[in-house]
Amino acid sequence: MSEAAQQDMQAPDCAALLARCQQRDERAWKELFEAHFAFAYGVARRLGTPPGEVEDVCQEAFVVVFRKIGDFQHGRFSTWLYRIVANVVSDRHRRRRFREAMRSLAESVLPASLAPAPTPEAALQQRDAETAVNRVLERMAPKKREVFALYELESLSGEEIAERVGCKLETVWTRLHYARKEFTLIAEQLGIAVERSA
Repeated sequence: MSEAAQQDMQAPDCAALLARCQQRDERAWKELFEAHFAFAYGVARRLGTPPGEVEDVCQEAFVVVFRKIGDFQHGRFSTWLYRIVANVVSDRHRRRRFREAMRSLAESVLPASLAPAPTPEAALQQRDAETAVNRVLERMAPKKREVFALYELESLSGEEIAERVGCKLETVWTRLHYARKEFTLIAEQLGIAVERSA
């Protein structure tokens, strides 16, 4: 029997546990975490999370669960938890791709003859790269820049950004999509090469 099926077999107990969690019962929180951690762990692994990050993904997912538990009204808790874990995994994949793009950007403003080394000259070149990124950010539309900075630079989740800026989650993803395009366009206008993400 799958983990999800086992949890569904215990639905009445799960409903009572969730009700206690919604009342901020600390013992219930611990029970919920222990009862569903293995399921979250398995989901994170199946969605391609590197082994060294799986526990962090699970912890992050349960933080979202604890914050949003009042939003859960009906249905299978395992389905709701699956979506949360999947969102966290997706966020981490996006952050990883962006870090790679930012490394590419930093390398593009370094002279090809310079090898990365912890020297004063290399540190100066790194600051120049950061300055180049800031020049791009300064020219972006404010709403796009805000979402871009919160997501890509501050590593907040889509849900956290939506809460912080006061908009729908779908709006966050739309703004982020266009912000990435705008970032690349402005960088190119300034003569800064940026690797386009797929």
